[in-house]
Amino acid sequence: MKKILLAAFLLLTLFSFSQNQQTSKEFPGTTLEEYNYMTRGYQIQMSSGLDMKSDYSFDNLGTLYVGDYSFGFQILLRTQENEMAGILIIAKSNVSGKLYYLGSPFNSPNLKLYFERDIENWDESMTTAFAQAMSEVNNLILMRYFLDTEK
Repeated sequence: MKKILLAAFLLLTLFSFSQNQQTSKEFPGTTLEEYNYMTRGYQIQMSSGLDMKSDYSFDNLGTLYVGDYSFGFQILLRTQENEMAGILIIAKSNVSGKLYYLGSPFNSPNLKLYFERDIENWDESMTTAFAQAMSEVNNLILMRYFLDTEK
């Protein structure tokens, strides 16, 4: 069941984020530096009171609560290019008390493997809750996309 949910989540994510914000050029993938910032650097920045990484900003999508888990989603944006670099996901388990910092990369198959491996380490109930939360976030992003294209 866990593998099926993970596969469904990954397919939905791949489909939802494969659309380019800019149709005139190919959407660049998440870099290793950006991925490391989402998975490690952001936590260090927040705990140390450091400034935001230069040339980047976050678009907060909000926090979703599913059962004993919460998932905060923030789009990491390249400010100069006005492009999405990835999605920072802050996951909290109220069961174990653990906090996880994940980076959902775009157009980067190698980094996507790291992301998948991080999720596979969770138990089935957290993975199921995450799939539900991702479904809701995908809907939010798609609604934003379609509202922006109608303007």
